[in-house]
Amino acid sequence: ELLDYFGTYAELHGDASLVLMGLKLMHIPDAPYIRFAGMLSETERVEALEAATVVIVPSPFESLSLLALEAFSVGTPVLANARSDVLTDHCQRSNAGLYYADRDEFHECLHLLIQNDGLRTTMGRQGRAYVHSNYRWDVIMKKYDKLIAGLRSSRTNSRNPRQRSRKRTSRS
Repeated sequence: ELLDYFGTYAELHGDASLVLMGLKLMHIPDAPYIRFAGMLSETERVEALEAATVVIVPSPFESLSLLALEAFSVGTPVLANARSDVLTDHCQRSNAGLYYADRDEFHECLHLLIQNDGLRTTMGRQGRAYVHSNYRWDVIMKKYDKLIAGLRSSRTNSRNPRQRSRKRTSRS
């Protein structure tokens, strides 16, 4: 789908290149607008995300989307698949990405992101702020601490049903 959508975009506009990174698990067409970078080191991967105009996250099956969060963290906006609730939620909460449900939306969103430097800059700032507010190590640890404290509290209350009924009786 990504190759198809991007191919028609490139034919219409001719102003973009699709750079793919990672393992090659499928046939990649030999097209002038496609570049395959292959497996990159961590440093090279981060540099590629920083250098990108937009990072496309085409998977409809995301459970967190490290790619989207990594793009946000370096200030690169995301164009995401609208069939992924996780991705649309990240885009909406961060204001750092757009999402598409079909070819026409893909074309319009990509064109907007490529052509509008101000929008990309604003979305980049918002993406960094989103990751900083929600995904720093200390923020995640506080969320786990709160979750564990809540579990302990509910477990203690469920173990002592008599104590709870006595408390209710003594209030009456």
